[in-house]
Amino acid sequence: MKRSTVAVVALSLFAVGCDEKLNPVAPTAGQVTLVSQLSAAAEVPPAGSQGNPAGALEAGATGTLSVTMVPATAGSYTASFTFSVGNLIKAGVLPAPLDSGSVIVAGHIHSGAAGASGPPVVPLPISQAAPIVSPTGSVMLTISNVPVTADAANAILANPGGFYFNLHSALNPVGVVRGQLAKQ
Repeated sequence: MKRSTVAVVALSLFAVGCDEKLNPVAPTAGQVTLVSQLSAAAEVPPAGSQGNPAGALEAGATGTLSVTMVPATAGSYTASFTFSVGNLIKAGVLPAPLDSGSVIVAGHIHSGAAGASGPPVVPLPISQAAPIVSPTGSVMLTISNVPVTADAANAILANPGGFYFNLHSALNPVGVVRGQLAKQ
């Protein structure tokens, strides 16, 4: 009885120790991951030179982006955006009412080559009414289930480098960080 109890406990501990590293989950058929290095300097015009002197406090912002696009229906996709951005403004640096830190008010994938601006084609659910506030001077976030139209998905997947991701802040409304997309 004791041996069987020990064996059951040992097998249970072994099973608990198994995870996706030992048993990876297969990606969904047609799934594509896009990545980007984000920087304030890549914005057009660069963050900090968009007319608001306080915007210069975000001019050193940098980060990373990963977008996983999964086929949905009729050629459309859903996307999960995971991004991390640092070197933003910390809470208490600016006087009220701007003392909460950097405030991200929009995020998009735009069409446009490096150095050029273009229209947004995939908006994220970030807005002035639902902003991202960074009291620590950094943001790490995943936004899932973002719809991507069939036309936008086809264009992005055919030429990811012809598209860029950016985040807009209250102090740098044209964009605080930007990066061209690339397939991983």
